[in-house]
Amino acid sequence: MNGPVNFDAAVAAGLRQAEQRATVAQTATPLLIDCDDWDEADIAPRPWVAPGMLLRGAVTVVVGEPAAGKSMLMVGWATSLVLGREYGRMKPVKPCTVLTYNTEDDRDEQRRRFSAQFRSIGCTPADMHGRLFRVSTESIGTLLSAPREAGMSETAAMQQLEALIREHRPDVIMLDPLVELHEQEENDNTAIRAVMARFRSLAMQYEMAVVLLHHTRKGSAGIAGNPDIARGATAITGAARIMLTVSVMTEQEAEGFSIKPDHRRYFSRVDGAKINAAPIGKEEWFERQSYELDNGDHTAAMLPWTPPEDSVTLTQKIDIEAGIAKGSSEGPWSPKLSNDTRSIRRLFVEHGITSAKAQKMALDHLLASGCTVETFRRSNNGKAQGIRNSEGQPATAKWVQEDGV
Repeated sequence: MNGPVNFDAAVAAGLRQAEQRATVAQTATPLLIDCDDWDEADIAPRPWVAPGMLLRGAVTVVVGEPAAGKSMLMVGWATSLVLGREYGRMKPVKPCTVLTYNTEDDRDEQRRRFSAQFRSIGCTPADMHGRLFRVSTESIGTLLSAPREAGMSETAAMQQLEALIREHRPDVIMLDPLVELHEQEENDNTAIRAVMARFRSLAMQYEMAVVLLHHTRKGSAGIAGNPDIARGATAITGAARIMLTVSVMTEQEAEGFSIKPDHRRYFSRVDGAKINAAPIGKEEWFERQSYELDNGDHTAAMLPWTPPEDSVTLTQKIDIEAGIAKGSSEGPWSPKLSNDTRSIRRLFVEHGITSAKAQKMALDHLLASGCTVETFRRSNNGKAQGIRNSEGQPATAKWVQEDGV
C-alpha cells in the first residue's frame, strides 16, 4: 500500500510545473502572425541560386530511370554553377561554390566526368578556383542511420559532411543517390518525411540549395514531367520545392526528330514536374558526346541540344491533337496551310511548329493517326472542310454525312 501523500508538496510541485509551462509558452514563438500592410517593393525577392531550378533553403529532387543521365547532368550543373555560365536552362545568378556527394563514383571517375565536361566548354580544373568540392566514400555512404530502438541518427560521414559545409558554406550541395543516404524504409511516409526534413533543415540552416538525385518506380510509364514516378514514399515529392524528371528519348520522339532508333539513348530530356516558386516551362534536351582525355580514356559529357526546326516533338503532337478536338473559334480547323484564320497552320505556330517542312509533317501525322478531312456546315449554313478526329470531335461542329444531311 502506498504511503500518505503530502498534498501541500504536490500542489507546490504542480504550481512550479505550471509556471515552467507558462514561461516556455511566453518564450516560444512557433507561429509568425502578420496583419500589417506592406509595400511590394519591400518584399525580399526569392533567393534563387538559378531561377526555376535551385532555391536557397529548399530541396530540388531530380528523378530519373537508370542510365537516363542524372549524374552526368549534375556534372554539367555543377560546372555551370561554379563558372556562373548558362547550361541549358540552368542560369546561375552568380558564380557559386558547389559540393557534390557521390556514393557511386570514386574520385577518379568523378575527375573523368568533370574533365569531359570541362573539355566541352574549353576550361580546365584550374578554372574552378577551389569552389568545386567533390566528396566520395571508400565505404557505405550512409548519412542518416536507423537505430534498432527507433528514430534516426547521423553517421560519422554526415557529421564530417556538415563540418565541411559549415567551413566552406557552399551555395549548392548535390547528393547522389537518395536511396544510399539513409537506412529508413523507403515506402514509409513517416520515416522518409524525417529524412527529407533533415535535408531541408540543412538547406535552411546554411542558406543553400540541396539537390537530391532519386530513382523512378519499376515499370513507370509516362516519366517525363510526372512527379508520381518517384520511387518510394510520396513524402519525397511533398518535401521537394522543385522536382525535375530526366528521361531517355523515346522511339516516338526519335522518329519525330528523324534520329536513328539505335541513337536515341544518346539523348535525354529534362522536364519540370513540380516547381512551387516558378512556372513550369517546356522540356529541354541534352545530348551525350564523348571526349578523349589525356590519359587515353573516353568519357561522355551531357551538352544542351536543340531539336531541329523541322521536327515535331511528342509533346507538340499531344497538344495539337487536343487542339483538333477543341476546334478553332470559327469551327473545325481547315487542313489548308494558309493565312486563313481557321488554317491548321495557326494551331501549329501556337505550339512552336514554324517551318513549312515541320508543319507538313505535323499535318501528315494527324491524317495518319486517325484524323480525317470532312465537310461541316458553317453558322451561315454554308459548307466547308475541316479536320475531324477519330472520335468525331470537335463535337460542336455540324458535320455533313455522306448523304448530304
